[in-house]
Amino acid sequence: MLPDFIVIGAMKSGTTTLYQYLSMHPGIGMSREKETDFFLRADPAPAALAAYGAQFDHSRPVHGEVCPNYTKCTDFPGVPARIHRTCGPVRLIYVLRDPVARAESQYRHMFASGEITVAPADLPGTRQLRHIMDASFYHRQILAYLEVFAADSIQVIDFDALVRAPQATMDRIYDHIGLPSHPIPESGTYNSSEEMSRIPAPLLRLARAPLGRRILRPLDRGARDALRRAMAFGRIRKAPPFPENLRAQMRAAVAEDARMLRQHTGMAFAHWSV
Repeated sequence: MLPDFIVIGAMKSGTTTLYQYLSMHPGIGMSREKETDFFLRADPAPAALAAYGAQFDHSRPVHGEVCPNYTKCTDFPGVPARIHRTCGPVRLIYVLRDPVARAESQYRHMFASGEITVAPADLPGTRQLRHIMDASFYHRQILAYLEVFAADSIQVIDFDALVRAPQATMDRIYDHIGLPSHPIPESGTYNSSEEMSRIPAPLLRLARAPLGRRILRPLDRGARDALRRAMAFGRIRKAPPFPENLRAQMRAAVAEDARMLRQHTGMAFAHWSV
């Protein structure tokens, strides 16, 4: 039982909210783990493929997953080809946010989870900044998919539209994956970085370790969310602010990619800073 569609990113662009909305549709069985990272690895053996298929609710006709790591082509090359070889011509959904705001949000997420300790002012020239910025080169990521997928397989969604007009945006997504509309809550934002920043760092490290992932794997998303809320009892780890000169460098770095993205998609992304 393999996915019929995959939300491929981008990280910190509303993918958790999108996962929750998609899970509410009676025709969709989302993966038990929001981010399986299944296609980051080499082509799967039969046993691994069976375990991956068990992620999905077989009682529902359409299956999907959300994994922002699938649009980090520098860190994880070869993902589009592995998806295509395993799943065939699945439908792809790519949610895009202002590339600089997205990168800042990723930094705050990594700081809150203890994955990064470098101050923003010290980021230029580091591997950490290259890793963070890779996911903001959206046109580059799309080109990697177009090497194996047809252009109409990929639906690009503006994060601002998902925030401002969530029902209309979800209706576009349902149509892309071949399902009728389904009402979503009038309000709701998921994956609060503030909540995660209250979880003690040792518990976060355990959750990311292989042992932690094995412990969490049988839990559905509701149980995982409840567990996360229960663990958020520490003091907030607040990330330092980004200096404006660093933001300017980031805007300059992605400017050409953003221009090519607009030309490719015909979308204005009018609220972006780039």
